[in-house]
Formats: sequence, C-alpha cells, structure tokens
Amino acid sequence: TRNDAALGVFNGDIGIALPGASAQAGLRVYFADGPQLRSVGVARLAHVETAFAMTVHKSQGSEFEHTVLVLPPRAGAVLGRELVYTGITRARQAFTLVAAQPGLLAQAVLARTQRASGLRERLEPGAAADGGC
Repeated sequence: TRNDAALGVFNGDIGIALPGASAQAGLRVYFADGPQLRSVGVARLAHVETAFAMTVHKSQGSEFEHTVLVLPPRAGAVLGRELVYTGITRARQAFTLVAAQPGLLAQAVLARTQRASGLRERLEPGAAADGGC
C-alpha cells in the first residue's frame, strides 16, 4: 500500500468495499474518517492490498466492531496467551472464537511463552553456562 495524500488514504488504513449509493457510483471503498464515512471509487485506489481476513499480527493497532479469531488446528509455538489476548482485544463490541479442538483455547492461555532474546547472556557473561532463565 502506498500513501496517497490527495485521496486521504495512508498505509495502514482499512476500508470496506461496498456498492455505491447509485448504480452509476459502482463499487466504492468506505473509510472511517472520525464519526463520518469517506468513500473512494475502487478505480482510484491503484496501490492497495486487498484482504478478506488478516493475521492477528497485522491487526495490531486496529479495532473492529466484530472480530473472529480462528485458532490453528493444534497448539504450537505461535499459539499463546499473547496472541489470543491481542486477537480478543481487537473487538469493540463482538468477538467470535473458532477452534477445531475442544480445550485448544485453554492450552493457549495456559502455555508459558519461552523467550530467547539472549539479553541475559549479553548483560551477564557466563549466564548461559549456569542454565539460568
């Protein structure tokens, strides 16, 4: 996505494509502009990324009226309480959780995140040798 100041469209903006008010208006993309909606014709949006869904990571910093969090088929390194928390807190009014297995949400919330930044080893020479945290 490229910024387009003339259209008032910037990287990270999220719009919804809907039919215009009249048949002549064609398909338009609506953006929240404070309490108002602003629309731009689809043909004018040359440099945008179309999405029907987005990752939790990509949704950070955004809010939506209703979000759906689809958990992966089984627990893994990526699925943890931080991801679940971020997914849930994107919703303003409604949230739906989709999980293929019963108990998958509990596994994710109870899983401890293992951090491996290497910071302790950099600050304390020999810390890796003593098996610290």
